[in-house]
Amino acid sequence: MTVADAAEPTRITLTLPAGPEHIRLARLVASGLVAQLDFGLDDVEDLRIAVDELCALVVEHARPSAELTVAFEVVDHVIAVRVTAPGPPDADTAAPVVDDELSRLILMAAADEHVLSRADGDVVAWMRKRPTAPAR
Repeated sequence: MTVADAAEPTRITLTLPAGPEHIRLARLVASGLVAQLDFGLDDVEDLRIAVDELCALVVEHARPSAELTVAFEVVDHVIAVRVTAPGPPDADTAAPVVDDELSRLILMAAADEHVLSRADGDVVAWMRKRPTAPAR
């Protein structure tokens, strides 16, 4: 049975040091999950790019030496990814987390939906990706 055949959602959670050198591990898991679904090659690359950008945004706004949590969920051929890390202790928790224009454009092109926010002192980025065309 593959992820695509599963009736129940598939969930995988990674905990990594919040550093740019560890983001490739999240991309690797994303690639492994999407390989089991009916995603075309362009969608696979879009997902890798989106996961990379989500992780980079959270790392940029996270507390130094924090842990990054990357949670993947697959439901009905749709992948949702949530990335969280503790924000800096002096961060204004009421202020929005601001992503730069390039990150916003990348995520708009690579993901179907995305959000960057704060919740309970954490920096949270979330995205969802659906296949645009079946794999060939």
